[in-house]
Amino acid sequence: MSKSASLDSFRLDILSSALTALTEEIEITLLRSAYSQVVKEAQDASCAIFTAEGRIVAQPVVIPGHLGSMKYMLAACLDSYPASTLSQGDVLITNDPYKGGSHLPDIALFRPVFHDGKLIAFAGCIIHYTDVGGMVPGSNPQRATELYQEGLVLPPTKLHEAGRPNETLRKLIGANVRNPHMFFGDLNAQEAAMLTGERRMTQLVERFGADSIREAMDMLIAITAQKARAEVSAMKCGSYRFEDFMDHDGINLDRPVGICVRLDVLEDRLRFDFTGTDPQVTGPLNAPLSKTWTTVFYCVMCALSNDIAFNDGLAEIIEIHVPEGTVLNPHHPAPVNARSVTVNRVADVVLGALALAVPERLGAQSCGVPTGVSFGGLDPRTGRNFVFYESYCGGMGGTREGDGADGVSTGTSNAMNIPVEAIEIDYPIRIRRYELAPDTGGSGAFRGGLGIIREYEMLAESSSINVRGDRAKFAPSGLHGGLHADKSHYVLVEAGAEREIPSKYSGQIKRGDRLRVTTPGGGGYGPPAKRNKLLLADDLESGKTTKAKVLADYGAAVEAVAARKAPRDY
Repeated sequence: MSKSASLDSFRLDILSSALTALTEEIEITLLRSAYSQVVKEAQDASCAIFTAEGRIVAQPVVIPGHLGSMKYMLAACLDSYPASTLSQGDVLITNDPYKGGSHLPDIALFRPVFHDGKLIAFAGCIIHYTDVGGMVPGSNPQRATELYQEGLVLPPTKLHEAGRPNETLRKLIGANVRNPHMFFGDLNAQEAAMLTGERRMTQLVERFGADSIREAMDMLIAITAQKARAEVSAMKCGSYRFEDFMDHDGINLDRPVGICVRLDVLEDRLRFDFTGTDPQVTGPLNAPLSKTWTTVFYCVMCALSNDIAFNDGLAEIIEIHVPEGTVLNPHHPAPVNARSVTVNRVADVVLGALALAVPERLGAQSCGVPTGVSFGGLDPRTGRNFVFYESYCGGMGGTREGDGADGVSTGTSNAMNIPVEAIEIDYPIRIRRYELAPDTGGSGAFRGGLGIIREYEMLAESSSINVRGDRAKFAPSGLHGGLHADKSHYVLVEAGAEREIPSKYSGQIKRGDRLRVTTPGGGGYGPPAKRNKLLLADDLESGKTTKAKVLADYGAAVEAVAARKAPRDY
């Protein structure tokens, strides 16, 4: 920071904390006001504060995959509605994947904040909606072949103009979604959160002055760029390549989809080139360009120190090239609803390349897929339509510091689980099993975290079912001698008979039928032979690892491992 800066480090730190606290209050308002479980329970929602030019400044601990998306969605909104044309009380809305967005269920709102007639900042938030129309309940058709089948597209539009709601737009939305009550409950929560952001930002400006707030936001971005550049300059220059695959695109089930990246570590920046990535696909596995940028930002943050903030300063030390017409930069109107699988594979290859560049900072591959499950039909208890959706991951990869975490969100996801009780109260669904899946983590000196088993029983007479998964053919890989994790498994139980279904599946499920999902664990880190026998004994005692796996992967007799277990102190 320059000595000539009018803000000293003490005051800048105060304003930085105030801006972060402001975003936390926006997030809390959003979560406590929402109607859908995917927001109020899973917390699939994010918010941020932006400069008047649309640069991201601050955010709470939210969904990493949302933050970069909001930056590009706001840019698209400002292309349609330049800042000079905006007024106090305006609210912009969009979900268009080809104008900065993610996929159609992710809808963003932005509210400009004015003081004395001058634009100071933007408050923004984005949530995943349970349903936005389209060919299946939940708006995630795994057999979609074009964007129009996935739901209602909202190009950058004014939801409010100078405080007046756009009733025509609201009527249009209400006529195209399956549960307007739920939709508008969540939309009202977003609007309330934006009002909170405007009010708190106005209070900050009145307390510290508009010039100080603007200067603080610019300085925080500059500091991030400065710190990130210093860390990159300390890395060893070189080129590193990594490649990984997804099972299929949901349409061509025998054709894997590959993602390739070359990382060039330069003196003052990181360059990521995705040349070699497969062309865009027929099914919904395509990812909008903004999602690649978002994911690379997240991965670079994983390789940097914890005191570096996630803001627009990162853009100054990152270069990204994604060829047009690929699965990471598709042409309109390619379907994109399963893009979360793709961006998690982007995270896998980018983190894989970074692990070659800075091996001391990163671990083995994580689960690599946020499995999405949705059902829709008629609830026999109420006689009304229901739409259920949730998403969850599996195990983290092992690291040089220890075992990977079990049953958590991984990659660009950071969602919470939806409690079993909440699902069974609100939907005609019974959760038969929800548990850690033994042996799913890769063996190693430090074991990969475990995946989970989630089994649903349908209580409605009939329901649609859509499963968005992956890693059924290509397991998360280990690192530095660690072994691969187990693959995912998707099983449909119909009239008592079990059958394996593809990792991307659309169909029908009847009363009493069950869906069982087993998600992957994380890869192992380091040779299994170096694992501490006491840790192996703990794994056996807790049921995380079976006797057969101990013998097969670690070459140790179970009796010898158990004998190394120290007696517990009670």
